Amino acid sequence: MMKLYILILFGLMVLFSCENRTNHSDHTHDDSIYYTCSMDPQVMEKKPGKCPICKMDLTPVKMDNSKGLKLSAQQEKLANIKTLTVGYDYVDNKIFATGIVKEDENKTIFINARLNGRVDQLNFKTKGDYIKKGDIIYKIYSETLASTQSELISAIKRIKEDPRDITSQTIINAAKNKLELWGVSERQIEEVKNQNKPVIPFPIESPYSGYINKINITEGAIVMEGNPLIELRTYKTLWVEGKFYSSEVSKIKKGNTVDVMIDGTENYFIEGKVIEVLPQVTSGSAVTIVRILIVPDLPVIRPGMHANIYWHETNVKSLVVPSNAVIRDSKGGMVWIKKAGVYESRMVHIGEVSGDRVSILHGLNEGDTVVISGSYLLQSEYILKKGGGAMEGHNMSDM
Repeated sequence: MMKLYILILFGLMVLFSCENRTNHSDHTHDDSIYYTCSMDPQVMEKKPGKCPICKMDLTPVKMDNSKGLKLSAQQEKLANIKTLTVGYDYVDNKIFATGIVKEDENKTIFINARLNGRVDQLNFKTKGDYIKKGDIIYKIYSETLASTQSELISAIKRIKEDPRDITSQTIINAAKNKLELWGVSERQIEEVKNQNKPVIPFPIESPYSGYINKINITEGAIVMEGNPLIELRTYKTLWVEGKFYSSEVSKIKKGNTVDVMIDGTENYFIEGKVIEVLPQVTSGSAVTIVRILIVPDLPVIRPGMHANIYWHETNVKSLVVPSNAVIRDSKGGMVWIKKAGVYESRMVHIGEVSGDRVSILHGLNEGDTVVISGSYLLQSEYILKKGGGAMEGHNMSDM
Protein backbone atom coordinates (compact mmCIF):
# COMPACT_ATOMS: atom_id res chain seq x y z
CA MET A 1 0.00 0.00 0.00
CA MET A 2 2.85 2.32 0.86
CA LYS A 3 4.42 1.66 -2.51
CA LEU A 4 1.16 2.68 -4.18
CA TYR A 5 1.13 6.05 -2.39
CA ILE A 6 4.73 6.66 -3.36
CA LEU A 7 3.97 5.93 -7.02
CA ILE A 8 0.94 8.28 -7.00
CA LEU A 9 2.98 11.07 -5.33
CA PHE A 10 5.80 10.68 -7.86
CA GLY A 11 3.32 10.84 -10.74
CA LEU A 12 1.77 14.06 -9.42
CA MET A 13 5.23 15.65 -9.07
CA VAL A 14 6.08 14.80 -12.67
CA LEU A 15 2.73 16.22 -13.85
CA PHE A 16 3.16 19.55 -12.04
CA SER A 17 6.74 19.80 -13.24
CA CYS A 18 5.61 19.46 -16.85
CA GLU A 19 2.88 22.07 -16.37
CA ASN A 20 5.34 24.54 -14.84
CA ARG A 21 7.80 24.00 -17.71
CA THR A 22 4.97 24.52 -20.17
CA ASN A 23 3.79 27.68 -18.40
CA HIS A 24 7.35 29.05 -18.27
CA SER A 25 7.73 28.34 -21.97
CA ASP A 26 4.45 30.10 -22.67
CA HIS A 27 5.62 33.27 -20.87
CA THR A 28 9.05 33.57 -22.52
CA HIS A 29 9.53 37.23 -23.64
CA ASP A 30 9.23 37.86 -27.38
CA ASP A 31 12.15 40.17 -28.32
CA SER A 32 10.27 41.39 -31.36
CA ILE A 33 7.60 42.96 -29.12
CA TYR A 34 8.10 46.22 -27.21
CA TYR A 35 5.69 48.52 -25.41
CA THR A 36 5.38 52.19 -26.19
CA CYS A 37 3.08 55.15 -25.63
CA SER A 38 1.03 56.65 -28.43
CA MET A 39 1.51 60.10 -26.90
CA ASP A 40 5.22 59.73 -26.14
CA PRO A 41 6.71 57.34 -28.72
CA GLN A 42 10.20 57.79 -27.30
CA VAL A 43 9.10 55.63 -24.37
CA MET A 44 10.01 51.99 -25.09
CA GLU A 45 9.67 49.25 -22.51
CA LYS A 46 10.11 45.45 -22.63
CA LYS A 47 7.01 44.74 -20.56
CA PRO A 48 3.49 46.13 -20.15
CA GLY A 49 2.85 49.03 -17.79
CA LYS A 50 2.12 52.72 -17.58
CA CYS A 51 3.81 55.51 -19.49
CA PRO A 52 6.16 57.29 -17.06
CA ILE A 53 5.29 60.61 -18.69
CA CYS A 54 1.54 60.71 -19.29
CA LYS A 55 0.57 57.60 -17.23
CA MET A 56 -1.39 56.07 -20.13
CA ASP A 57 -1.29 52.31 -20.72
CA LEU A 58 1.61 51.21 -22.90
CA THR A 59 0.71 49.66 -26.25
CA PRO A 60 2.48 46.54 -27.58
CA VAL A 61 4.19 47.05 -30.93
CA LYS A 62 5.95 44.49 -33.09
CA MET A 63 9.30 45.64 -34.39
CA ASP A 64 9.86 45.98 -38.13
CA ASN A 65 13.34 44.64 -38.85
CA SER A 66 13.36 45.62 -42.51
CA LYS A 67 15.80 48.31 -43.65
CA GLY A 68 14.47 51.86 -43.87
CA LEU A 69 10.88 53.06 -44.04
CA LYS A 70 8.41 52.62 -46.85
CA LEU A 71 5.43 54.97 -46.94
CA SER A 72 2.38 55.02 -49.13
CA ALA A 73 1.51 58.06 -51.23
CA GLN A 74 -1.24 58.91 -48.76
CA GLN A 75 1.15 58.72 -45.81
CA GLU A 76 3.67 60.96 -47.61
CA LYS A 77 0.93 63.50 -48.28
CA LEU A 78 -0.28 63.49 -44.67
CA ALA A 79 3.29 63.83 -43.37
CA ASN A 80 3.99 66.65 -45.88
CA ILE A 81 7.12 64.86 -47.09
CA LYS A 82 9.13 66.99 -49.52
CA THR A 83 12.46 66.12 -51.10
CA LEU A 84 15.29 67.86 -52.91
CA THR A 85 18.12 66.61 -55.11
CA VAL A 86 21.49 67.41 -53.54
CA GLY A 87 23.91 69.50 -55.60
CA TYR A 88 27.01 71.68 -55.30
CA ASP A 89 26.73 75.38 -54.51
CA TYR A 90 28.40 78.17 -52.54
CA VAL A 91 27.52 78.75 -48.89
CA ASP A 92 27.55 82.48 -48.22
CA ASN A 93 29.28 82.73 -44.86
CA LYS A 94 28.77 86.28 -43.59
CA ILE A 95 30.62 88.05 -40.80
CA PHE A 96 29.03 91.13 -39.25
CA ALA A 97 30.89 93.92 -37.46
CA THR A 98 30.46 97.53 -36.42
CA GLY A 99 32.83 100.42 -36.92
CA ILE A 100 33.42 104.17 -36.95
CA VAL A 101 34.02 106.38 -39.99
CA LYS A 102 37.45 108.03 -39.79
CA GLU A 103 39.31 110.59 -41.88
CA ASP A 104 41.65 109.23 -44.52
CA GLU A 105 44.91 110.59 -43.19
CA ASN A 106 46.56 110.04 -46.55
CA LYS A 107 44.25 112.62 -48.13
CA THR A 108 45.26 115.60 -45.98
CA ILE A 109 45.93 118.81 -47.98
CA PHE A 110 47.96 121.73 -46.66
CA ILE A 111 47.53 125.29 -47.90
CA ASN A 112 50.81 127.10 -47.24
CA ALA A 113 51.81 130.73 -47.46
CA ARG A 114 53.41 131.45 -50.84
CA LEU A 115 54.89 134.83 -49.85
CA ASN A 116 55.57 137.02 -46.82
CA GLY A 117 52.88 139.41 -45.61
CA ARG A 118 50.12 140.29 -43.15
CA VAL A 119 46.67 138.67 -43.14
CA ASP A 120 44.25 141.60 -43.19
CA GLN A 121 41.04 139.58 -43.74
CA LEU A 122 40.31 135.90 -43.05
CA ASN A 123 37.13 134.53 -44.65
CA PHE A 124 37.15 130.98 -43.17
CA LYS A 125 37.59 130.60 -39.42
CA THR A 126 35.70 127.45 -38.38
CA LYS A 127 36.79 123.82 -38.45
CA GLY A 128 34.49 121.77 -40.67
CA ASP A 129 33.70 124.61 -43.07
CA TYR A 130 33.85 123.65 -46.73
CA ILE A 131 36.23 125.55 -48.99
CA LYS A 132 35.72 125.29 -52.73
CA LYS A 133 38.60 125.66 -55.13
CA GLY A 134 38.74 129.36 -56.17
CA ASP A 135 37.16 130.70 -52.98
CA ILE A 136 38.95 133.70 -51.44
CA ILE A 137 40.53 132.32 -48.27
CA TYR A 138 42.14 135.52 -47.02
CA LYS A 139 43.44 138.90 -48.15
CA ILE A 140 47.10 139.66 -47.62
CA TYR A 141 49.11 142.88 -47.46
CA SER A 142 52.49 142.25 -49.03
CA GLU A 143 54.90 144.95 -50.20
CA THR A 144 56.54 142.45 -52.56
CA LEU A 145 53.20 141.56 -54.11
CA ALA A 146 52.18 145.23 -54.43
CA SER A 147 55.51 146.13 -56.05
CA THR A 148 55.22 143.33 -58.59
CA GLN A 149 51.68 144.43 -59.48
CA SER A 150 52.92 147.98 -60.05
CA GLU A 151 55.69 146.72 -62.35
CA LEU A 152 53.17 144.71 -64.36
CA ILE A 153 50.68 147.61 -64.66
CA SER A 154 53.39 150.07 -65.76
CA ALA A 155 54.85 147.64 -68.30
CA ILE A 156 51.40 147.00 -69.76
CA LYS A 157 50.91 150.74 -70.28
CA ARG A 158 54.29 151.09 -72.00
CA ILE A 159 53.72 148.09 -74.27
CA LYS A 160 50.43 149.61 -75.38
CA GLU A 161 52.28 152.76 -76.40
CA ASP A 162 55.10 150.83 -78.08
CA PRO A 163 54.33 147.17 -78.91
CA ARG A 164 57.97 146.66 -79.95
CA ASP A 165 59.29 147.61 -76.48
CA ILE A 166 61.27 144.43 -75.67
CA THR A 167 62.21 145.60 -72.18
CA SER A 168 58.58 146.12 -71.18
CA GLN A 169 57.63 142.71 -72.57
CA THR A 170 60.39 141.11 -70.52
CA ILE A 171 59.11 142.85 -67.37
CA ILE A 172 55.57 141.62 -68.09
CA ASN A 173 56.71 138.00 -68.47
CA ALA A 174 58.80 138.15 -65.29
CA ALA A 175 55.96 139.72 -63.27
CA LYS A 176 53.48 137.08 -64.48
CA ASN A 177 55.86 134.29 -63.48
CA LYS A 178 56.27 135.75 -60.00
CA LEU A 179 52.50 136.08 -59.50
CA GLU A 180 51.92 132.50 -60.64
CA LEU A 181 54.55 131.25 -58.18
CA TRP A 182 52.76 133.11 -55.39
CA GLY A 183 49.48 131.36 -56.17
CA VAL A 184 47.79 134.13 -58.12
CA SER A 185 45.43 132.61 -60.68
CA GLU A 186 45.44 133.39 -64.40
CA ARG A 187 42.10 135.15 -64.04
CA GLN A 188 43.46 137.39 -61.28
CA ILE A 189 46.57 138.22 -63.33
CA GLU A 190 44.34 139.38 -66.21
CA GLU A 191 42.37 141.55 -63.77
CA VAL A 192 45.59 143.12 -62.46
CA LYS A 193 46.69 143.93 -66.04
CA ASN A 194 43.49 145.95 -66.49
CA GLN A 195 43.95 147.91 -63.23
CA ASN A 196 45.44 151.39 -62.90
CA LYS A 197 46.93 150.60 -59.49
CA PRO A 198 47.83 147.55 -57.36
CA VAL A 199 45.12 145.64 -55.48
CA ILE A 200 45.88 146.07 -51.74
CA PRO A 201 45.26 143.88 -49.75
CA PHE A 202 45.33 141.14 -52.37
CA PRO A 203 42.79 138.28 -52.29
CA ILE A 204 44.31 134.78 -52.17
CA GLU A 205 42.24 132.00 -53.76
CA SER A 206 42.15 128.41 -52.54
CA PRO A 207 43.95 126.02 -54.89
CA TYR A 208 41.97 123.04 -53.52
CA SER A 209 38.53 122.00 -52.34
CA GLY A 210 37.95 120.37 -48.97
CA TYR A 211 36.75 120.60 -45.40
CA ILE A 212 38.79 122.58 -42.89
CA ASN A 213 40.45 120.31 -40.36
CA LYS A 214 42.80 122.83 -38.83
CA ILE A 215 43.43 126.62 -39.07
CA ASN A 216 46.81 128.03 -38.10
CA ILE A 217 46.22 131.74 -38.86
CA THR A 218 44.17 134.64 -37.53
CA GLU A 219 43.40 138.09 -38.88
CA GLY A 220 46.33 140.42 -38.40
CA ALA A 221 48.89 137.62 -38.21
CA ILE A 222 52.21 137.91 -40.03
CA VAL A 223 52.91 134.93 -42.26
CA MET A 224 56.16 133.82 -43.83
CA GLU A 225 56.66 131.95 -47.04
CA GLY A 226 56.19 128.22 -46.41
CA ASN A 227 54.09 128.56 -43.23
CA PRO A 228 51.22 125.99 -43.09
CA LEU A 229 48.04 128.07 -42.92
CA ILE A 230 45.06 125.70 -43.33
CA GLU A 231 44.73 121.90 -43.28
CA LEU A 232 42.01 120.43 -45.49
CA ARG A 233 40.42 116.98 -45.72
CA THR A 234 38.70 116.10 -48.98
CA TYR A 235 36.49 113.17 -47.76
CA LYS A 236 36.59 111.79 -51.29
CA THR A 237 37.90 108.69 -49.56
CA LEU A 238 37.32 107.75 -45.93
CA TRP A 239 38.38 105.03 -43.54
CA VAL A 240 36.06 102.78 -41.59
CA GLU A 241 37.73 101.18 -38.60
CA GLY A 242 35.77 97.98 -37.97
CA LYS A 243 35.91 95.88 -34.80
CA PHE A 244 36.27 92.17 -35.53
CA TYR A 245 36.77 89.28 -33.13
CA SER A 246 40.15 87.57 -33.19
CA SER A 247 38.65 84.35 -34.59
CA GLU A 248 37.22 86.33 -37.52
CA VAL A 249 40.34 88.39 -38.26
CA SER A 250 42.32 85.27 -39.12
CA LYS A 251 40.09 84.85 -42.18
CA ILE A 252 40.23 88.47 -43.37
CA LYS A 253 43.09 89.44 -45.65
CA LYS A 254 44.36 92.73 -47.02
CA GLY A 255 42.56 93.44 -50.29
CA ASN A 256 39.29 91.69 -49.32
CA THR A 257 36.12 93.59 -50.20
CA VAL A 258 33.32 94.24 -47.72
CA ASP A 259 29.92 95.92 -47.79
CA VAL A 260 29.56 98.99 -45.57
CA MET A 261 26.33 100.70 -44.58
CA ILE A 262 26.55 104.02 -42.72
CA ASP A 263 23.93 104.90 -40.11
CA GLY A 264 21.40 107.28 -41.60
CA THR A 265 21.83 105.90 -45.12
CA GLU A 266 19.57 102.86 -44.82
CA ASN A 267 19.88 100.31 -47.62
CA TYR A 268 22.72 102.30 -49.20
CA PHE A 269 25.74 100.00 -49.33
CA ILE A 270 29.27 101.14 -50.16
CA GLU A 271 31.88 98.68 -51.31
CA GLY A 272 34.93 98.91 -49.08
CA LYS A 273 38.43 97.46 -49.37
CA VAL A 274 40.48 96.13 -46.47
CA ILE A 275 43.73 98.11 -46.47
CA GLU A 276 45.17 97.16 -43.09
CA VAL A 277 44.64 94.88 -40.11
CA LEU A 278 45.96 96.89 -37.19
CA PRO A 279 48.15 95.09 -34.62
CA GLN A 280 46.58 94.30 -31.29
CA VAL A 281 47.68 97.01 -28.86
CA THR A 282 45.62 96.06 -25.82
CA SER A 283 46.19 92.55 -24.51
CA GLY A 284 42.83 92.48 -22.73
CA SER A 285 40.83 93.46 -25.80
CA ALA A 286 38.75 90.80 -27.53
CA VAL A 287 38.53 92.69 -30.83
CA THR A 288 40.96 93.71 -33.55
CA ILE A 289 40.66 96.86 -35.66
CA VAL A 290 40.41 96.35 -39.41
CA ARG A 291 40.86 99.50 -41.49
CA ILE A 292 38.62 99.69 -44.56
CA LEU A 293 38.83 102.24 -47.38
CA ILE A 294 35.55 103.56 -48.82
CA VAL A 295 34.70 106.07 -51.57
CA PRO A 296 31.39 107.61 -50.46
CA ASP A 297 29.02 109.01 -53.07
CA LEU A 298 26.81 110.79 -50.53
CA PRO A 299 28.06 114.13 -49.17
CA VAL A 300 26.34 113.49 -45.81
CA ILE A 301 28.87 110.79 -44.86
CA ARG A 302 31.33 112.29 -42.39
CA PRO A 303 33.93 111.11 -39.89
CA GLY A 304 32.48 110.03 -36.57
CA MET A 305 29.43 108.31 -38.05
CA HIS A 306 28.71 104.70 -37.13
CA ALA A 307 28.96 101.96 -39.73
CA ASN A 308 27.76 98.38 -40.14
CA ILE A 309 30.14 96.06 -41.96
CA TYR A 310 29.19 92.87 -43.81
CA TRP A 311 31.97 90.58 -44.98
CA HIS A 312 31.24 87.60 -47.24
CA GLU A 313 33.82 84.88 -46.81
CA THR A 314 34.97 83.49 -50.12
CA ASN A 315 34.86 79.72 -50.29
CA VAL A 316 34.68 76.80 -52.68
CA LYS A 317 31.60 74.95 -53.81
CA SER A 318 30.32 72.17 -51.57
CA LEU A 319 27.25 69.95 -51.27
CA VAL A 320 24.50 72.16 -49.87
CA VAL A 321 21.16 71.26 -48.28
CA PRO A 322 18.54 73.33 -46.43
CA SER A 323 19.21 73.56 -42.69
CA ASN A 324 15.84 72.01 -41.84
CA ALA A 325 16.87 68.82 -43.65
CA VAL A 326 19.44 68.06 -40.94
CA ILE A 327 18.42 66.54 -37.61
CA ARG A 328 20.97 67.25 -34.91
CA ASP A 329 21.53 65.60 -31.55
CA SER A 330 24.44 64.77 -29.24
CA LYS A 331 25.68 62.14 -31.70
CA GLY A 332 25.96 64.53 -34.64
CA GLY A 333 23.88 65.32 -37.72
CA MET A 334 21.57 63.08 -39.72
CA VAL A 335 19.43 63.40 -42.82
CA TRP A 336 16.76 61.23 -44.42
CA ILE A 337 17.25 60.25 -48.03
CA LYS A 338 14.80 58.59 -50.41
CA LYS A 339 16.23 55.72 -52.38
CA ALA A 340 14.14 53.46 -54.61
CA GLY A 341 10.97 54.46 -52.73
CA VAL A 342 12.48 53.71 -49.31
CA TYR A 343 13.47 56.33 -46.74
CA GLU A 344 16.82 55.70 -45.07
CA SER A 345 18.73 57.65 -42.44
CA ARG A 346 22.21 58.87 -43.25
CA MET A 347 24.83 60.28 -40.86
CA VAL A 348 26.42 63.52 -42.18
CA HIS A 349 29.34 65.73 -41.28
CA ILE A 350 28.23 69.39 -41.28
CA GLY A 351 30.44 72.23 -42.55
CA GLU A 352 29.63 75.96 -42.88
CA VAL A 353 26.16 77.18 -41.90
CA SER A 354 24.70 80.31 -43.49
CA GLY A 355 21.14 81.33 -42.81
CA ASP A 356 18.84 78.54 -43.99
CA ARG A 357 21.54 76.53 -45.79
CA VAL A 358 24.30 74.22 -44.61
CA SER A 359 27.21 72.56 -46.40
CA ILE A 360 27.74 68.79 -46.09
CA LEU A 361 31.36 67.65 -45.94
CA HIS A 362 30.74 63.90 -45.71
CA GLY A 363 27.80 61.53 -45.84
CA LEU A 364 26.00 62.60 -49.02
CA ASN A 365 26.70 62.40 -52.72
CA GLU A 366 25.65 64.67 -55.55
CA GLY A 367 22.30 63.50 -56.87
CA ASP A 368 21.05 62.01 -53.58
CA THR A 369 17.42 62.79 -52.83
CA VAL A 370 17.20 64.30 -49.35
CA VAL A 371 14.07 64.97 -47.30
CA ILE A 372 13.65 68.70 -46.60
CA SER A 373 10.20 68.59 -44.99
CA GLY A 374 8.81 65.93 -42.65
CA SER A 375 12.16 64.67 -41.32
CA TYR A 376 11.02 64.64 -37.70
CA LEU A 377 7.86 62.73 -38.60
CA LEU A 378 10.00 60.11 -40.32
CA GLN A 379 12.14 60.00 -37.19
CA SER A 380 9.10 59.34 -35.00
CA GLU A 381 7.74 56.74 -37.42
CA TYR A 382 11.10 54.97 -37.41
CA ILE A 383 11.18 54.83 -33.61
CA LEU A 384 7.59 53.56 -33.55
CA LYS A 385 8.19 50.80 -36.10
CA LYS A 386 11.79 49.85 -35.37
CA GLY A 387 11.91 50.40 -31.64
CA GLY A 388 15.10 52.49 -31.77
CA GLY A 389 16.63 55.75 -32.96
CA ALA A 390 17.49 56.15 -36.63
CA MET A 391 21.07 57.07 -35.71
CA GLU A 392 21.71 53.87 -33.78
CA GLY A 393 24.41 51.81 -35.41
CA HIS A 394 25.95 54.82 -37.19
CA ASN A 395 29.56 55.61 -36.33
CA MET A 396 30.65 59.19 -36.88
CA SER A 397 34.31 58.22 -36.65
CA ASP A 398 33.99 56.21 -39.87
CA MET A 399 33.16 59.34 -41.92
